[in-house]
Amino acid sequence: MKNPKTAAVFWIACTLAGTVAIACNVPVFRYALERWPADPYELVVLHDGELGPQHLVQITALKQADDRSDKSANFNVRIIEAKASKDRVLLDVWKNRGNSGEPLLVSLYPRNAQEVPDRVVSVHSLSDQSISRVIDSPVRQQLVQRLLSGESAVWVFVPCGDKAQDKAALERLKIEVKKNQEMLELPPQDELEEDELFQPENPIELRLGFSVITLDREDPNESFFIEMLLGSEPDLESLDEPMAFPVIGRGRVLYALVGKGIFRDTVAMASRFVVGPCSCQVKDQNPGFDLLLAVDWDEKLGGAAISEPAKEQTKGPILIEIPTGKK
Repeated sequence: MKNPKTAAVFWIACTLAGTVAIACNVPVFRYALERWPADPYELVVLHDGELGPQHLVQITALKQADDRSDKSANFNVRIIEAKASKDRVLLDVWKNRGNSGEPLLVSLYPRNAQEVPDRVVSVHSLSDQSISRVIDSPVRQQLVQRLLSGESAVWVFVPCGDKAQDKAALERLKIEVKKNQEMLELPPQDELEEDELFQPENPIELRLGFSVITLDREDPNESFFIEMLLGSEPDLESLDEPMAFPVIGRGRVLYALVGKGIFRDTVAMASRFVVGPCSCQVKDQNPGFDLLLAVDWDEKLGGAAISEPAKEQTKGPILIEIPTGKK
């Protein structure tokens, strides 16, 4: 949540069904998987002076991992000489981190991620290791596999290191996730088939399912994943509490639940939202931001979908109140 400890309101820009010219009974998570392309990150190689042969090789490897390669990922690569840049953010990065004169790999959130407090995800020296950690990681691949299997949402649990807090929070999360999976229902098949947007053939089964993945803060291979999550809302990096992030579609993180904010009502609210009918097809009017993931979603989906894209946009967002966790 925006203020993870006390926030009672967040933006869910999925408007009431009556505001949409073409009703859509397809669940939010499935519409997001099929119709919401992942927003691109910007990976900037920031340097001063001529690049050496080793750096050029590394930059080539970085470029080969973009959307023109076999292992597609949602990012664009830019090579920028610091003194020629007019971007205040990049100039500040170089001023603070460019003392060694070595090129930097600067990762920036997608420009559509308007709610993140800072465009910068991470700043590291350009190296084979920093490139590989930014592009992909084992847990992100697990996340992709679960989303492509048809899961409604994958909850990414980030422990804080306090065993008692972590155990209690993870147990609460797993109990509520399981409860919602058992209690919630998808729209009846006959209602889906009556929907003007419904397309019956799809390689991925439409099903209701939730799961939890635990992310180790100390795993160096997951360092960029941690940076993406903790940099997405104000103060998350400074909080010494366990966190849970619901992820849907093509890697869209809705928001963070923190500490005792991981409880029955908040988990249920998120679960009902992602399983409910998608009455708002406009991605940017929905909460959250996209993760950088190494996957060609269109190829994996096989070009088939259970829904056609809506032709008309919705009206403005509405506010939905969320119960706070009690300290």
